[in-house]
Amino acid sequence: MRIGPAKLSESASIALRASAIVWALGYAMVIGAGGFLTERTTVPDVLVNMPLWVLAMAQSGLIYLLWGRLQRRPAVVRWPVAVGACLAAAALQTTIDLNTYYWLGQTILPEWSAWATLSTGRVGGAVILYTWTFILNLIVYWAIGLSEQAREQGRRAAEAEAATERAEFAAQRAQLAALRLQLNPHFLFNTLNAISTLVMERDCDRADQMLDRLSDFLRASLSMDPTALIRLGEELDAVQAYLEIEEVRFEGRLRVTIECPEALRMQFVPGFLLQPLVENAVKYAVAPALRPVQVVVSASLRGDDLVLRVVDDGDPVDPGRAITGAGVGLANTRARVASLYGARGEVSAGRQANGFVAEVRLPAGASAQKTVPVGVVA
Repeated sequence: MRIGPAKLSESASIALRASAIVWALGYAMVIGAGGFLTERTTVPDVLVNMPLWVLAMAQSGLIYLLWGRLQRRPAVVRWPVAVGACLAAAALQTTIDLNTYYWLGQTILPEWSAWATLSTGRVGGAVILYTWTFILNLIVYWAIGLSEQAREQGRRAAEAEAATERAEFAAQRAQLAALRLQLNPHFLFNTLNAISTLVMERDCDRADQMLDRLSDFLRASLSMDPTALIRLGEELDAVQAYLEIEEVRFEGRLRVTIECPEALRMQFVPGFLLQPLVENAVKYAVAPALRPVQVVVSASLRGDDLVLRVVDDGDPVDPGRAITGAGVGLANTRARVASLYGARGEVSAGRQANGFVAEVRLPAGASAQKTVPVGVVA
């Protein structure tokens, strides 16, 4: 697939801004932690880290160019080469970083000499942090590329079917294909940044926990086909992996309950049906809260209907949420349910006495009324 100059320029601009934010936050965290732990002066530390930030940005730019050239290569070639480039960049960044501080501690700023050493622990910690940050940049580039592919695939599908009676159905296919390729860069950044912080704080158990759940979530996200019906149990497993990651990240401000009778876990539902609703609960209820927020995901039978609910007890921070349904996530869910089940399916949402509730009603034990062609998803 060839992307035009405007698209390429937009993608490169987004990648550059994302890298700048990643490195700025990373160095701000290091400077803040350094000032707190070693009581060193902040102004010289900022001046020293500015050229290091420029070097990191330059290396990230080279990795982005390399990733673009590797797009046509098989994944078994593309990923090892890109990760190897991240390791090499991390080694160079670590070498320049530590030697700069060591030289300053021995010459201009002797008060830094007590901690600006080349010990094994300091070298190892720097290598780990730089490696994580360069790989985080690489994952952001990957996510941006997936987004570009999704938009391009949706555009091509819409144009190909626009002149036919199936134009509306083609738009739905493109939307589902985009969902298949969607992976939120902000979620990845927040999760990997939290893991980096835990590593720096030497909280290895929680870091391992987040890595395990991130692995489970990514595996489910990349293997699940949103154009197909899957077991409710698989959908809930993916939701639980996502929420367990957010539980660690929000450090006690998120409490999760998943309620589903074992028999209902065998019901079929559209893939990724609950994910947008759960993300809305985290974004609008948990993220702005200063207190613990309970998120309950439940499944039950109501007559002949399967009822799925995502309920939170968050504060009414955004008054428009009750009207808009928290953005495009709920709108897309409504469109999918309407497309697959017609009048037999329903999605509703709104504020309740304490918090917000989103509810999906599907015919229990029934297949979708429309079959989405398998060829939609690459």
